[in-house]
Amino acid sequence: MLDDKNFVLLGIKYEAAILGGVNEAGMAKIEEQIRAEAGDDWSENPMIVRGRNAVRAEHGLPPLGGPPKRPDRSPVRRSLWRRMFGG
Repeated sequence: MLDDKNFVLLGIKYEAAILGGVNEAGMAKIEEQIRAEAGDDWSENPMIVRGRNAVRAEHGLPPLGGPPKRPDRSPVRRSLWRRMFGG
């Protein structure tokens, strides 16, 4: 059985493949590898989900199985022209 770090890496690999648009045959190979190393319940493994969520966070996507990330509420700075002349 793999240690936790390797499960996280498997999650990263899987989510990166999804976001990268890997075709169905490629995804099937990745899923087969993960299933062989992590077992049939791999999609619920907390360390694999952690790896997947790390990739999702890097791309500004909400985490799996959790509440969506709060939007950034920082004020938008208007350009100098808009500040001087309104708008």
